[in-house]
Amino acid sequence: MTKNWTKLILLELNDTLLAIDENKMDDLIEELCKKERKVFVVGVGRVLISLKSWVKRLCHMGIDINFVGSETEKPIQNTDLLIVASSSGESIFPYQIAKKAKKYNANIFYIGCTKDSSIDQISNNRLILKGHTKLSNVNEYKSIQPMSTLFEQQLFLLCDIIALEIMHKNSWNEEVVKEKHANLE
Repeated sequence: MTKNWTKLILLELNDTLLAIDENKMDDLIEELCKKERKVFVVGVGRVLISLKSWVKRLCHMGIDINFVGSETEKPIQNTDLLIVASSSGESIFPYQIAKKAKKYNANIFYIGCTKDSSIDQISNNRLILKGHTKLSNVNEYKSIQPMSTLFEQQLFLLCDIIALEIMHKNSWNEEVVKEKHANLE
């Protein structure tokens, strides 16, 4: 049975990741690569776990990135970017953080599955993914996986896709990226 589940999950990921709007993906990469700006990410639960992988990998790309609530979090400013990840776009903590960042005129980029959600409505830009949310709306992608698992998987892989694109655009190889990797391991 394990092989069947594996095939089904990989089919879902293939179906949903290939449906990503490439123009919106390019917008996100452009926002991430702007010089002289800090990037913050916010999410809760398993979404935050996926976002933490973004912080680690994008630091290797030279991006000044941190997750909201980190012990080393810096203040957000009007030149900065807040990436808000929430499949439903209705999670209370990310929504409140986005509203607060808006007061500082930060750029808000929503990644989620719900167009016109509360978070989407206050965002400057968005990347809408196909996925299942806690809201179980009728128009959602019908995943075999529980709750927002598919979204969390997409989010994790999205960072690696972005990292590859940044490396490609800058003609970097693995050796260049390794220079910024932790060395106290």
